[in-house]
Amino acid sequence: MIEIPALMGLRMINDGSVSLLSTRFEEKTNVCTLSWQTPLSQDPPMVGFSLTPSSRSHDFLRQTGEFVLSIPDASLIAETHFCGTHTGKIVDKIRLMELRTMRARRVSPLLITNCIGHLEGVVRSWQPIGDRVFYTGEVLTALVEPDCFDAGWKDQAQTLHHLGGDLYRTAGGTLHAGKFPLPMSRTPQAGLFDNPREERFL
Repeated sequence: MIEIPALMGLRMINDGSVSLLSTRFEEKTNVCTLSWQTPLSQDPPMVGFSLTPSSRSHDFLRQTGEFVLSIPDASLIAETHFCGTHTGKIVDKIRLMELRTMRARRVSPLLITNCIGHLEGVVRSWQPIGDRVFYTGEVLTALVEPDCFDAGWKDQAQTLHHLGGDLYRTAGGTLHAGKFPLPMSRTPQAGLFDNPREERFL
């Protein structure tokens, strides 16, 4: 990974790519999938994202105010979809999905090192909007794999873009997440949200 200016880092999500939100509280780390996030400001570099208020990520953010947005590529489609359709209150998604982690540079949540880019940030404000909570955060550090990014994502980056359900689009076309194997021996039945409308990422 190389460090790039935080403002340039906003280009990692400028095209609406899916990201993995990492949060941490009392040595417990959670990861969830976001498809509702957007750049908000250039000076300072700011992002916004939407969360379900009953999620563990929301609980951790309210406690610490720190986060990492990690950008997965198509090689993580199964893991990304799993993290968006299961709750961290029941299953340890990082362990179950065999996601590698390392310490961030300026915040306590961990980087998902399987990913091709990361935005480390702190929450500046939040407000309820409908059935969600919208967070605004300042980007403190942006890290990216140099083979995938040069003033913007290169063609080989293969970022994921959620189309709904288990459908995603990449530079190579449309993918069905359900057709890709998960890293664990069998998918646990526990952890699926009771109410997909309330808990599932969109």
